[in-house]
Amino acid sequence: MMWSDSVLASTRFLKYGAPLAVMLLAHQPASAQTASLDGAIAAAKHWATLADAKSTDRMWSSSGPVMQKSFNKDDWGKYLTSLQTDFGGINKRDWVQVVRISNPESLPPGEYVNVVFASRFAKSMAIEKISLVQDGTSWVPVGYTVTKPEQVAAVAPAAVAGAPAAPAAK
Repeated sequence: MMWSDSVLASTRFLKYGAPLAVMLLAHQPASAQTASLDGAIAAAKHWATLADAKSTDRMWSSSGPVMQKSFNKDDWGKYLTSLQTDFGGINKRDWVQVVRISNPESLPPGEYVNVVFASRFAKSMAIEKISLVQDGTSWVPVGYTVTKPEQVAAVAPAAVAGAPAAPAAK
């Protein structure tokens, strides 16, 4: 196997194998789990598209109370503007991981997911993480972070996988 084939195989695992492993390890039946995670990924992609379009008002109005209580609307707009200044416009985005979290500490009880994207912006590669909480049959965004890959590597793995993304408190 050539080096490029190995990289391609690893990329395919990240895109297809890792999410499948998450689905198989969850407590719900696979059929219910698949629909739920598909909905979470679709909601996260939609929210990222709103960020790309600088639709801060629409993002704010579609976010959950968890986020709205910890981050006011004006600060949310400033946060997104700073991200766009730091990273530039989006060139490519691929989701690479979905992490399910039940009843995380310091947040209201519930089912949460982090949808993680490997993204290429005009100025830098980045890891985008969108956190959502399950609300009935839909997923509601409650957090959005964008970090450079070297910043992610400096964080302990448990911290990255265990906590929903959230902008800094006001």
